[in-house]
Amino acid sequence: MNEKKRKILLAAMKLFSKKSFHQTSMQQIAEVCGLSKGSLYTHFKSKETLLSDIFIYYYQLLNDQIAAARQESDTVKEAFVREIAIRTRHYCAFQEFFLMQVKEIRGLEDPSLNQYVRRENLLIMQRTEKRIIEMYGPAVQSYAADLTATLRGMMISYLREIIEKEKPCDFEELSRYLVCQLDAAVQMILERKPVPFFESYLLKGKKFGSEEAVHPLHMIKKMKEAVQLQKESAIILDSIAILEQELLEVKPRQAIVEGMLFNLKKGHSTKDLAKELEQAVKKLPETIHK
Repeated sequence: MNEKKRKILLAAMKLFSKKSFHQTSMQQIAEVCGLSKGSLYTHFKSKETLLSDIFIYYYQLLNDQIAAARQESDTVKEAFVREIAIRTRHYCAFQEFFLMQVKEIRGLEDPSLNQYVRRENLLIMQRTEKRIIEMYGPAVQSYAADLTATLRGMMISYLREIIEKEKPCDFEELSRYLVCQLDAAVQMILERKPVPFFESYLLKGKKFGSEEAVHPLHMIKKMKEAVQLQKESAIILDSIAILEQELLEVKPRQAIVEGMLFNLKKGHSTKDLAKELEQAVKKLPETIHK
């Protein structure tokens, strides 16, 4: 994402937090950004599009950081602790905006934004449930949804206290503490074996796809490693760099993505990975405004 567009998104987010979406005009956003109203419309065709891109930016940033943390972790539990730290840090950073917008997006004429947010939140719960099963084994599978809800409740309670008291927070330390409490909850449940309360989140929203997709940035990293072992042309190296940059955009341009994949399919060390990457890109959630 170019810096100008990112600044517009962040400025709009602050204004929406203070004045609400409906009471903020495009003219006010343009003035804060030092742009003319016409120039702002060259980046975003409407205020609704701008709001949509803010949510897409937030979830993309969150998911990219979690994907990177998984790649850098040696164990499932280490990756999970890092993920909780990332989620709590993001919530604290963006909480004013989201507390205000959750109610307002329900009143928009286009229901796609509300559906998008609900889908992304469900995917977070599904991913959490999967991680809990991976960490604690098949014995907790019937309780994984309850443990997911328990962890979410603990996160919300601690974050509310931190925000209300304006308490400085070490999010890594908080994450380790929350997972420690989750360990205790798992031990208690396995000892007492109560009747599960919640239905698995993995059974919900099957239209979103139950299979966890490989993140395209994982494939880009593999390509970079592959070309280091085998000499490739400048076109291949440039294509990897351009594609990586494009995938970091809020809305990657299809023509550029397809063009770079076409080039990469010709590389000796990248052709097979390019095919896998093509499938990973197809599994990315669709943007709200096509």
